[in-house]
Amino acid sequence: MTERSAFSGGDQAYLRDVQYGTGAKLDVRSHLHRAYSTSPVPLATFEARLVDWSGRVEVLECGCGTGRFWETSELSRSIDVTLTDLSPGMVDEAMARARANGFDRVTGQAVDVQSLPFDDGSFDVVVANHMLYHVPDPDRGVAEIARVLRPDGVALVATNGYGHMKEINEALAEVFGSHAEGLYEVFGIDTGEARLRERFASVVWHAFDNDLVVDEPQAVIDYGLSFPPGEFATDDQRVAFDAAVRARFTGGRLRIRTRAGVFVCTRARRRD
Repeated sequence: MTERSAFSGGDQAYLRDVQYGTGAKLDVRSHLHRAYSTSPVPLATFEARLVDWSGRVEVLECGCGTGRFWETSELSRSIDVTLTDLSPGMVDEAMARARANGFDRVTGQAVDVQSLPFDDGSFDVVVANHMLYHVPDPDRGVAEIARVLRPDGVALVATNGYGHMKEINEALAEVFGSHAEGLYEVFGIDTGEARLRERFASVVWHAFDNDLVVDEPQAVIDYGLSFPPGEFATDDQRVAFDAAVRARFTGGRLRIRTRAGVFVCTRARRRD
């Protein structure tokens, strides 16, 4: 893949200042997942349960977004939390959410995952959720995550794969034509695993089974208009997308297929 869209890492200024300048657009998307989930537990809880947290005291999150990971009750509130994101606005929101959820030892700063300002072996756990497909050089990002982990450290890396949110993507394609953002070519389930195996001796995928059953079309419409190409839709395109979404509801409901999960990565390989 030779050309990257702005959304899939081609324009960091757009990602920092427009798409993720605040948590508003991300919250629209996370609302759909949280409100209409069929999973018995949210992703953060599912993910936290993949790690033995005993003795894990220093945790870094890269691409923290609005800090939803820190809402889970699975984590000790005594751990040291370092929150980072390309967007200063996201860091501020994530720090506020972590503190509101009982984490007192929280610091944060706006940094690029491709160049983390931390010493080698600084953290017991590094979390990178649904963000490496936004990074211009995801291999550098993975290398930095491996570098800052301690020898017995764990990296938790969440991503999606082809077919994720298929029903919304089909409605977008109906209105906007081809709109492939290239996210999964950059860092999806298959491509992400290959990149991670360059830096970790053990990489294990854990699928998160969580189709969405939605009974409110507006929630789907808002989701599709929160990122390109829907983000820049004309008035006529918005009307057409509204109709395309509503036409997909049967009996007042729409089942949206998801394909997401978490890589648990250990035994980091450090290279010069």
